[in-house]
Amino acid sequence: MTYRVTLVDDHYIVRQGLEFLISTIDDLSVDGSFSNGKEFFEALESAQQLPDVVLLDLVMPEMNGIEVTEKLKKEYPSIKILVLTSYADDEHVISAINKGADGYEMKDVEPDALIQSIHKVLQGSKMIHPEIQKVIDDVAKKPHYINKLSNRETEVLKEMAKGKTNKEIAETLFVSEKTVKTHVSHIFSKLQVTDRTQAAIYAMENKLI
Repeated sequence: MTYRVTLVDDHYIVRQGLEFLISTIDDLSVDGSFSNGKEFFEALESAQQLPDVVLLDLVMPEMNGIEVTEKLKKEYPSIKILVLTSYADDEHVISAINKGADGYEMKDVEPDALIQSIHKVLQGSKMIHPEIQKVIDDVAKKPHYINKLSNRETEVLKEMAKGKTNKEIAETLFVSEKTVKTHVSHIFSKLQVTDRTQAAIYAMENKLI
């Protein structure tokens, strides 16, 4: 059996290199190569056969890899997604994994290791590059991940980060000042901070607002 691989990456040279590498593997073949997610979905709509796996870059024009992952998993859940990127920060990693990516590899991976990852993802395994696994483990230990803020607490935190007082936040959100005070207390406790400035800095550093 030959598995169909689609490449979605805005760098032509990367796609060329991947095409050559995959052409050397007996049970893999490239059946599509696209420079952005928009092109990819347009082709999918008229495709006679769906790809088995997509090698997906994250940062692209038109439609980024996070958006592609979310849409693909909703509309074509049978297609496996192996993210192949040079980004290893919290925001990209957690977003891609949460949206349903089946694997996350770095672009500096050795060719043999990449082929191995493609095969494992096709077999149903979750393949995560060790560097990415460390990011996931580190994020899992962060206060906001262990104690998630409610929607209302996030709204209060946004207003707090603008420098508003409890009274001003209460007026903005149409709640009592006492309610805001309770939310602020919960935010401090959940984020393990002791004042409003620390809360605002934590929120911005961890993209909570």
